[in-house]
Amino acid sequence: MFSLFATHYAGVTQDCFAADLAVKTWVILLLDEQERIRGFSTQELYPVEHGGIARKILFSGDTIVEPACWGSQELVRGWCAVAARMLREGGSTPCYWFLISKGYRTYLYLPLFFKSYHPHHQGTGTELKSLLDELARAKFGSSYDPISELIQFEPPQARLGAGLDDIPQNREHDPAVNYFLQRNPDFAQGVELACLATISLENTHGIGTRLLTQALAQDI
Repeated sequence: MFSLFATHYAGVTQDCFAADLAVKTWVILLLDEQERIRGFSTQELYPVEHGGIARKILFSGDTIVEPACWGSQELVRGWCAVAARMLREGGSTPCYWFLISKGYRTYLYLPLFFKSYHPHHQGTGTELKSLLDELARAKFGSSYDPISELIQFEPPQARLGAGLDDIPQNREHDPAVNYFLQRNPDFAQGVELACLATISLENTHGIGTRLLTQALAQDI
């Protein structure tokens, strides 16, 4: 996993990678026919109390998919399986996806899957702001700025490698991509944008509804 991660990210060390992995609950793996790792995403599940209400948080950490495997939905299906398990086990407890985005590809999962999230290029999801601030402060301390909602590590940590920080021409006019670039102009230096979405079928649309519905129907 570290070898794959270090191939596509700069400024990473195996010690930091191992320390981050040690606190995670699950790892979602994308394997090829020879059982080689072609992508992965680390996930941490933990409880919080906010506004006097118990809540469950799914935090997505280190994530990478080899460019040759872009377009595959298998890693996304794996995330939906984790989210569905969280919803089943949580019962009536509100569940949330907490992620940090150092690239537009990660941020685009929010409009792809969810109706409401924060920050949103159309301004919806603002009710999540106070919870996002609490989560980001607890996890990242003074590295998190609640005004900009950016996380800037000192010294800088993992940043996208050459080629992964480019914006393809077919994405130049996407409003969500432009919004991400406006909010996080220094993403190529490893700056992260903190994001939050409620995990529920009611808050999904399109492929998000379809894949989460399928995952909820499976008894795993």
